[in-house]
Amino acid sequence: MPKGSFVIILPLDADYKVLGYYFKGSEPNFKITSDLFLRLNLDHSKDDYSLLNLKEQKIFSYLHRFTGKLSRKASSIIIGLLLNENDKPEKFRAPLKEGADAIEVLGLEIFDMLKEEFGQILKDIYLEHLEPLVDILKPESLRENILNITKFMLSGGKKERKIAQDLVKKVEVGDYKKISELYNSAEGARKTNEYEKAAKLYGKAYQLAEELYLLDIAESLKEKASFSTMIPELLKNRDKVVQEARSSLRNEDFHSAYIAYKKASDLSKKLVDFEKEEEYRLKSKALEDFYKIDQKYHKK
Repeated sequence: MPKGSFVIILPLDADYKVLGYYFKGSEPNFKITSDLFLRLNLDHSKDDYSLLNLKEQKIFSYLHRFTGKLSRKASSIIIGLLLNENDKPEKFRAPLKEGADAIEVLGLEIFDMLKEEFGQILKDIYLEHLEPLVDILKPESLRENILNITKFMLSGGKKERKIAQDLVKKVEVGDYKKISELYNSAEGARKTNEYEKAAKLYGKAYQLAEELYLLDIAESLKEKASFSTMIPELLKNRDKVVQEARSSLRNEDFHSAYIAYKKASDLSKKLVDFEKEEEYRLKSKALEDFYKIDQKYHKK
């Protein structure tokens, strides 16, 4: 479970502004310094998602670019999570994107909010979007979520009351339990590298969640289905460039080797495989340094 969250906005007329923080439980010794912002901003200049391993923190973040009214005053926001050591970043891809979308809905008023005021909004966004999907998809949580939706709809018009009645019937027969079952099966398929199977199972869970008016959950499941379909091609491309890097290294072509390892690092980031991302990035950097030194002394 993450320790908390933060949001940074990138105005067009300034470097950055911290909109606010939300910490779950006791507040850690954490704040966005100018040095930390520079690291985040540099990472996000290369990819929408970033994982920073700091001395006392692990930060997984997402860069969301504005396209509507907000784009007139700011280019984007960075929404980040402070993770515990055992938290797996890949679980938070879709939730971070959802959280960013929810913030954009607030519009221009976010510029006038105090940090404390935005912190309260961020708390709601955290609890609704950023909690691990596995916790939200527990059958009892799904049931409670649907019943809350029905209560809201019962106070609406004839159409809404009819939807609420249908939802109650679906709750009674336990349709919501199928979402948990499909999600767990999809997660199992992903762990055994059955990505096509996982995508289909996430897709079925997404469709069922949408039918039960669990729209935020449906969006997360849809994102997981989409990402699962991308994984095989990304893995194939990464394996190819790693082989190219190794072949170049055997031929002492250090320039081609470090470029290929850099591509492998970038592909690993897209895969949210940050262990491999670090491995290939460090290899690329080492080979680039070696190449530059080799070139320097060969010219003499």
